[in-house]
Amino acid sequence: MLKRLLVAFILMLSVGVAVPAGADPNGFTESESGVGFFYGTFDQSPNFQLVVGGPAEAFCEDPDTDPFFAEPGSAPKRTFVRNDGSIVEKVNDKDQPIFLYTTALDDGPEWIGQVCAGLIEAELFASGTADLKVRDRIIPGDPFVIEVFNSVNGKVTGIDGIEYKVWASADLVLVDFVPDDDPANFVSFELKEIKRR
Repeated sequence: MLKRLLVAFILMLSVGVAVPAGADPNGFTESESGVGFFYGTFDQSPNFQLVVGGPAEAFCEDPDTDPFFAEPGSAPKRTFVRNDGSIVEKVNDKDQPIFLYTTALDDGPEWIGQVCAGLIEAELFASGTADLKVRDRIIPGDPFVIEVFNSVNGKVTGIDGIEYKVWASADLVLVDFVPDDDPANFVSFELKEIKRR
């Protein structure tokens, strides 16, 4: 069985800090959140890029948006306002589309930028769906802090018919929207062959 523990890079869900007016009796408000994640391996041959929310081409549809920050997918979100002034956003969704690509590049922004510019082709390796979980805690202030945890857990089928389980997670802190650590220390990615065609 193929099993790889791979260092990865992720694009988190864009976080909106505006809270809808009118508190829900359950203690949270509900809305839709955009979904656009990237995970990629480093120093592999080939490297992988895993995208969540839509295929690579869907990240290129809005010419006014940097494709690395595009959100072609969506998921229901719950927003909680805590007594300490922090805001917690949670997503717990099933069957998010995921697409796994092979590439010579190990940099997600560079890869999707070149795909959208037509400089390279997005070479599909496998596709499938995954459960998505997100918990972002937003702490307004100076500096502006976001505690990020998210994970995807699903299955993909290769273009050759081989099936894989894929799992990835990220646990990090953003300070003024910049990670306070190297992605190698806060992101994990695992790909495991489960069935041949």
